[in-house]
Amino acid sequence: MSLGHQIDDEFDHQAEVETDFMRRGFVKWFIRGVTAVYGAAFVVPVYRFLRSGGADEGGVQVTQITLNDALKLETGAFQMFRFGSKPAIIIRQGENDFKAYLATCTHLGCTVSFNTGSQRISCACHGGQYDPSTGKNVAGPPPAPLTALKTEVANGELIIKV
Repeated sequence: MSLGHQIDDEFDHQAEVETDFMRRGFVKWFIRGVTAVYGAAFVVPVYRFLRSGGADEGGVQVTQITLNDALKLETGAFQMFRFGSKPAIIIRQGENDFKAYLATCTHLGCTVSFNTGSQRISCACHGGQYDPSTGKNVAGPPPAPLTALKTEVANGELIIKV
């Protein structure tokens, strides 16, 4: 092998090493960037939720609403509604007997609904079920009962409170 070929081989080898180093550096920084983006996508919503202290958008804490449409429900029927910015559910159990809950499953935060067939409040995400009379979790993975809202019928109005 001549000196010229040996020098060319050394340059080729050095170019391969530099290219390999650049490739590894790019992959390393790319993975760091993707990790940062996914980390921020998780941390920012959690931070906003914890910072809000339960306040709705605009910083106003909703403590009471009037829901007169629910007075038209028949016994055993339900209605979904918003309690501030949060989904909620109300079920008519008798003449002036209403049960209302925040409609957020305590397992992973999916929105629950009333299943008229089973007469249970159900979460379609992972099969969680709650007793509509008490809001207690009766089946599936939910670790805690639904958050109950107080209901009161007064002067022909249905008032729902925290």
